[in-house]
Amino acid sequence: MSKDHPIKFCFRRRLQLCGIGVLIVLALGSQAARGAIFAVDVAANGLSFTPATVSIQAGDTVTWTWRANGHSVTSGTPGSADGLFDSGVRNSGFTFSQTFLDPGTFGYFCMPHGLCCSMIGSVKVAAATPTPAPSPSPDPNVPAQPVNISTRLQVLTDAKVLIGGFIIDGTQPKRILLRAIGPSLTQFGVTDALADPVLELHASDQTLITTNDNWKIPDQGDIEATQLQPTDDLESAIVTTLAPGSYTAVVTGKDGATGVGLVEGYDLDPGADSRLSNISTRGFVDTGDNVMIGGFILGNGGGSTTVLIRAIGPSLTPFGVVDALPDPTLELHDINGATLRSNDNWKDTQQGDIEGTMLQPNDKFESAILATLAPGSYTAVVKGQGGVTGVALVEVYRLP
Repeated sequence: MSKDHPIKFCFRRRLQLCGIGVLIVLALGSQAARGAIFAVDVAANGLSFTPATVSIQAGDTVTWTWRANGHSVTSGTPGSADGLFDSGVRNSGFTFSQTFLDPGTFGYFCMPHGLCCSMIGSVKVAAATPTPAPSPSPDPNVPAQPVNISTRLQVLTDAKVLIGGFIIDGTQPKRILLRAIGPSLTQFGVTDALADPVLELHASDQTLITTNDNWKIPDQGDIEATQLQPTDDLESAIVTTLAPGSYTAVVTGKDGATGVGLVEGYDLDPGADSRLSNISTRGFVDTGDNVMIGGFILGNGGGSTTVLIRAIGPSLTPFGVVDALPDPTLELHDINGATLRSNDNWKDTQQGDIEGTMLQPNDKFESAILATLAPGSYTAVVKGQGGVTGVALVEVYRLP
């Protein structure tokens, strides 16, 4: 596989780029006195638990309230329930409570959306103390930020593998988890899932930093400690701490195999003075279920955020990409699947506003959407006009 990936094209403009993919909302800790009741909303802000993590004391109770239909609160990790508690799949208005008597960290997930969409949470139970301190709620004056990233598409070979680029901005190193998911997708109705994904992490000059084939070798303990370990032994994961800079994650099929794969990046240290930014994904856009599907969640802030979403195709050709998608189309959906906006050629709508960002696409056939979004979950879908196929790049910029 060529290492001269045109993903470097994405790194030229270092605005804060919002994560492409299926994400998890930043943990918002909550504490109170022993015997207190802690409230968690289920799917109030998309496919997430709010707050995703609560820190309590032994003897406290957590009560979940459903804000949307078709979700569960199931103890364990996605695809591996441990039987401690399970609400079953419930609808809006339902409540479920669990009292935690013993110290420890108890993970849970949504049965329909834990694996595909990282809808997970955790309860951290400490021994009772008389003076716990409360954690703040999201500040409505602080714009939401990208938290975690993922993209699903058809993983082929050579220049048509799955390539995700990201920049860590700030002053401090950041601990992250990268995952390459394949076999686990079959239980969610994905046909032709990538049987054995391989994950590589590259520096900005494409130097290989590390690689992983099967996640349990060699860092099983470190990965399990994140409670985000893959559920299939053949899937791949890398947990590492990276200095601010540009990086690329590449997903391929072992021995040249092809199939539908999912690449994910998790921010494990949201409190650090650094953040994931300038995030994008390049890969082959097919038809039907194998178009490019990217979900992103805005969290770590209660205010609305303006984003620019781009679907790039023809502009990739000068960077050596063969079979670039000649006419990409772009759709933005909310958590319920409703189409918020769509665009074929970026000059057709919002031309002046898009040019004002100085991030307008270079080719008139490329697509862009400018939108101000509340914290929550969204999906960007890239297709080829008229069903054509080819290599494309999807980007979501978080604007100042």
